[in-house]
Formats: sequence, C-alpha cells, structure tokens
Amino acid sequence: MKLGFCFLIKDGLSQLSLWERFLAPASPGAFGIYVHAKTPSPSPVLEGSCVDPSPLATAWGEKSLVAATERLFAAAMDDGCDAMVLLSGDMLPLQPFDWIRVFCEQTRVSVQPGQGLNQGQRLANAERFAELAPYFGLPSERLRKQNMFFVIQRNAASRISALASLEAFPLQRLADEYYWINHLIGFGLEWQPSNVVFCNPDPTRTQALSMRLTPDLLRSTRASGFGFIRKITSIDAQALQHLECIYDSV
Repeated sequence: MKLGFCFLIKDGLSQLSLWERFLAPASPGAFGIYVHAKTPSPSPVLEGSCVDPSPLATAWGEKSLVAATERLFAAAMDDGCDAMVLLSGDMLPLQPFDWIRVFCEQTRVSVQPGQGLNQGQRLANAERFAELAPYFGLPSERLRKQNMFFVIQRNAASRISALASLEAFPLQRLADEYYWINHLIGFGLEWQPSNVVFCNPDPTRTQALSMRLTPDLLRSTRASGFGFIRKITSIDAQALQHLECIYDSV
C-alpha cells in the first residue's frame, strides 16, 4: 500500500526534522508527500514533496478548504496512492511509520461525540444538520460533525469526488467539518470512528488548542491510540527524546 501524506498548510512544516526522522525507516515507494499551501513556494517542506503550483485561496472553515483537500487527494491518487491522510503543518505522528501505515488501511474519522455537548453546540449542530439533511437525503439524526483531519481510502475519495457536488453544499461556514463524514455516511462507504488526531483534551471540541508536548501528554495520547497530534508549539526535551526513539523503532 502506498500512503499519501497530504499537507494542507499555510507556509511550511513546523517540525520538519521530526517528519524526516519519522519517514526514514519507510521502504522506497511506500509513501508520497503532497502539499497545498498559501503560496506556490512554501518552505520548509519535505524533500520530494509534490507542491500545488497554483494553490487555491483558502479561508478558515470555508468550502475552499474542501476544494484544496480534493486537489491533494487527486494528486495523491494520480501518483498511485491507495490511501490518504490529511495533515496540517503543525501536526506530528505519535507512532512509528509502520503503525501509521497499518492504521491508514481503513478510512478513519475523528467524530464529535453525541453526548456531553453544551447547549450552544447542540443548537449549532441541529441548525447545520437541518440545512444538510435535504442535500444528503438523510434524516438529521444520521449526520455527524468531524475533526477536519482524517484518513480516507482511494475508493472512497474517488466516489465522493465523482458523485458529490461541493458547489451545491449548503454550508458556507465549517464546511470542512461536515462535508467528508456525511458523504461517507450518505454513500454508504466504510469508515471507522477513530482517534486520528489529538487536538483538544475535551473530546466534544473540534477546535485545536496550542500545546506543549510533554512526556505525560505523549504517553497518554499514544495509550489512547491516537495516530497524530496537532498544534504543538514546543516539545519537552524528554518527550523529544522519546518521540525520536518511537520514530526509529520498526
């Protein structure tokens, strides 16, 4: 299986050397790197990255992020990838390459739980689900909200690209958190609710918090089966040493 690491970023990767170390044990041809940035010349990026030369103008929560994601997936599939994982520039793997490769053999989405939401969250979801229900032809109760970073298989991405209409998608805000998961549901495609990315200690929140990676945070997120963590602004020296050992393992 060839895995596509699809980076939706602003300028460059914030932890380039750690990504290089993570990828070092991988077999030749086991992965590809695809980048959509705010600029056609982002820096720094991983060596061998396929960078979109004419990137779309994107804005937080808008359909443009979905369109940019579609471009990334198309580039990865054109390059022979069997599965793709959508990533941000401030994201890091929490597991060794072989673990991530096996993890990405299924479509996986971090889904907002239905329980424990506050009234504002419940009302906002209800309003958005009511807008989406006619578009999907599904009852509101079947619709979900996701974290925007996820894993998708080639067949699922191809089907959504061929059959879905982004232009007709009714949400103007937060389209990225409602688009993919509900097309997976609507088209009856296989997927697993999974701990894809840790971004907030509150599981009801899809917004990422800026975090320092400590040994305790590294230990707890790995124990919970998360594949990635995002918005890491700094790394404790002990956590860095442990993370490097994780990446070096096979």
